[in-house]
Amino acid sequence: MPTYPENPNNLEITASSRNPTDPPDPARPTDPPHPARPARPARPARPQTVLLTGASGVLGTALLPYLHLRHHHVIALTHRRPLSSGAEVLAGDVTRPRLGLDVASYRHLCARTDAVVHAAGMVAFGSGRASMHAVNVEGAGRVARFAADAGVPLIHVSTAYVARYREILAAGGNRAERAGNSPADYVASKTAGEEAVAAAGGKVTVVRPSIIIGDSVTGEIAEPQGLHIFAQQVLRNRLPFVPSDPASYVDFVPQDVVARAIVSLLDDGAHPAEHWLSGGAHALTCDRLVQVIVEEAAEAGIAVRPLRVLAPDVVERLVRPAFFDVVPEWAQTRLDRLLDMSSVLFNEKPLPSSLTDVPGIGAAAGVRANEDAWRASVRRLIADRLGARASA
Repeated sequence: MPTYPENPNNLEITASSRNPTDPPDPARPTDPPHPARPARPARPARPQTVLLTGASGVLGTALLPYLHLRHHHVIALTHRRPLSSGAEVLAGDVTRPRLGLDVASYRHLCARTDAVVHAAGMVAFGSGRASMHAVNVEGAGRVARFAADAGVPLIHVSTAYVARYREILAAGGNRAERAGNSPADYVASKTAGEEAVAAAGGKVTVVRPSIIIGDSVTGEIAEPQGLHIFAQQVLRNRLPFVPSDPASYVDFVPQDVVARAIVSLLDDGAHPAEHWLSGGAHALTCDRLVQVIVEEAAEAGIAVRPLRVLAPDVVERLVRPAFFDVVPEWAQTRLDRLLDMSSVLFNEKPLPSSLTDVPGIGAAAGVRANEDAWRASVRRLIADRLGARASA
């Protein structure tokens, strides 16, 4: 298993003059102002034919409009979910030899493709090790071998949490037998997926986003992710406490920022490199993240009870022995899942970040930009909730 240094300045792609492991600068007004949307990179010399996996997923649906905006022709390799985006659709399966294609179709696809963006992945913690391995490891390796066979660059989407695999394991992210979820299994599969991609050879750019949230302006997202589920539980007053340190970091990145970063790297030639797409030292603290939820709820007329913040080890040593024998099974399962999610959501130290190294994306890297993006996602959750009530 590869090791990931805590100091990203030791990586192939470094994070300019600011060390992402430094504490955030408390002088927030010094953060540069940011526009509603990051500046667009220059148009590429020519449109490319891009093979995109995971086109119907959260990141894929965010990527498609930007690829079309750059006049790229997209071939969307789809397996189960239907796709209605204007892309050319090709039925396939990343877990099968030749991506599920016959020999002639595989060779024809190799001849047509100019670049590959591999955004498919199994992200549900409860999917099980076998499913995660099939998609995140074997699938990643097969897509990388296709790119090598075609002689084209590959942009492989991993996760920033490969930097914290051992911490997640030590924090209890392997309690799959309790809640049916295992963040550690997910991160292990993404780490092994990177190894499989490297073993295939070829020209590879690895991008490692942290938790993906909704669009930085509208908050829209194809499917709620772990942080959205946490916010929904807070809004519904279903959490008795938050298992975290108030000063811990909660790292996320808006889906449109990840999409723009990938398209920018593609247009720049997709040079072999590693890019950490995360907030890093500019990530919100747990305390501020929850406070934004409370503020936006109050603005919408929703009363949210004050939440206590308890360290996960305190929950394990004191709360579980005292109360688990008298609470229903569904409540135990909910708490176990929250504890498992906390091993990923809340970080004692900032994640590595090289977001500012990506052309045209630097304005999305500040504290203000992160808070504004989180507000947009929370507002979207609240609007969806109120809309559902109105139509009920």
